[in-house]
Amino acid sequence: MTQEFGTLLNCMDGRVQRNVAEHLLTLMDVRHLDTVTTAGMVRHLAGEPTDRTPAILDDLDVSLTRHGSRQIAIAAHHDCAGNPVGDADQRLQVISAVRLLQVRHPDLEVHGIWVDHQWTVHRLPSG
Repeated sequence: MTQEFGTLLNCMDGRVQRNVAEHLLTLMDVRHLDTVTTAGMVRHLAGEPTDRTPAILDDLDVSLTRHGSRQIAIAAHHDCAGNPVGDADQRLQVISAVRLLQVRHPDLEVHGIWVDHQWTVHRLPSG
């Protein structure tokens, strides 16, 4: 059954916005996608918190409480200027961020998303 909202935590890079959103609208089976963006999103939710982490989590909470989102996706991508580490490290960060979000929101479905060098969207295993 189609839900109204899902939530995407994504890098601000315009090269990944459309592909990730289109993929998630289908994967999540939602009508709308609340999108929280910042440069190198995944690095703010994997490992040690950064100065941006609280604002990201506050924005996420608005989507969950005010829009009733029941699914969260966290996305990272190849060639990220805001998180200039290797692809393998970023994929590990996605998995770490998924775990963090699952602990914070155990009743919600959390998706880890990777966008490769050809801008193809992949769902990563959660663990």
